[in-house]
Amino acid sequence: MINFTPRTLTRRRAIQTITAVCCCAGSAAAARPRAVDQITDTNATAATDMFRFEPNILLVSPGEEVAFLNSRGEHTVHSVPQLWPDGMPPVGISNQNEARVTFQQEGFYGFRCRRHGQYGMVMLVVAGEAGDSEKALAAIDQMRARAREKQAFADLIARYESLRA
Repeated sequence: MINFTPRTLTRRRAIQTITAVCCCAGSAAAARPRAVDQITDTNATAATDMFRFEPNILLVSPGEEVAFLNSRGEHTVHSVPQLWPDGMPPVGISNQNEARVTFQQEGFYGFRCRRHGQYGMVMLVVAGEAGDSEKALAAIDQMRARAREKQAFADLIARYESLRA
């Protein structure tokens, strides 16, 4: 028979509490989707560096959810039709601290901030096997956008290709 003293019970209760907290924190973190923030860097020396998504490229599995943060004030998150899988509903997020998007199909998902896309504030989510990068580059070329925005998307496609290699 084990003799429990008040000190033993206190230590045992502390261990149980710590174990419960660690288990709950781990499962809560696992349930939390990856996040994309929208940055306005006032220390940047050029507008092309000032406004950005962080990260600006994200590789996900089909069915994975991503949280877009800080779509308020001047920043928005809008899907780019030329870099969007057929049949997927478009995304338009504004005036929200957090909005979640689930990427159901494989493919390239292009996003831009409507106000700052012209400065290169774009991002790319790649779900699963995205497909033909050359086709994506041709679609970027046909976009109705400023040269800086098109170049930012082309750079992201090139980065994706280097990550795959």
